[in-house]
Amino acid sequence: MEAWPVSAPCIAKRPAAPVLSAVPAHGIFEQVQALLAREQLRAAHVRQLEILLDACTGG
Repeated sequence: MEAWPVSAPCIAKRPAAPVLSAVPAHGIFEQVQALLAREQLRAAHVRQLEILLDACTGG
């Protein structure tokens, strides 16, 4: 089976960055939980941007 490049319309508007919760000032467990949640949100946003960029470039 041969793959053919198909043009896809690029996005017209950049997706909004996620709102990251504040990291508590006290409690190492709570701080770690907040930082891990922030990292997961950031990673998901990066994946979304990569998918949109790949759709524009055909990659």
